[in-house]
Amino acid sequence: MRSSARTGMAVAVAGVASGLTMLSGGATALAATTTAPPTRLADDGICRYEVIARHGLKVHETPRGKEIPPPLKFGKRVLADCKTSHDGWVELRGDVPVSQRHGWVFAKFLKRIKPVGGVSAGGGGTSAAANPMLAGAGIGALVLGAGVAVSARRRQVRNVA
Repeated sequence: MRSSARTGMAVAVAGVASGLTMLSGGATALAATTTAPPTRLADDGICRYEVIARHGLKVHETPRGKEIPPPLKFGKRVLADCKTSHDGWVELRGDVPVSQRHGWVFAKFLKRIKPVGGVSAGGGGTSAAANPMLAGAGIGALVLGAGVAVSARRRQVRNVA
């Protein structure tokens, strides 16, 4: 029975220690995970699109200008200006080969992809991956006096003959 209680206590102590580590380093981890805005492209006037032209979408140097091969494949996701100009053309900004960057495509053959936001996990509403401070908060509550209950029970084995 002692070994089970000892193991349980060791697990509890290890949990408290990792919680303190998360509390102290959580702010740094949070800052590292939130520095790059994943879906803030629309603020810059750049939106994410998907190519819907079944046989590919030709990229041009200027609107109605010379083509830049190869055409963008069906389903390819690209970054381009949010607003059309020159009678329905948009300028490519990213996620294309360097030779096609700043090329032009006809917006009619692009479908705008809405940014995905919200929580990172289901059920609970958030996760430690979305906010590292949450991982340490539960353990930190234990350290600050919320208490911990460790239960160890030894299983009894019976010989049935």
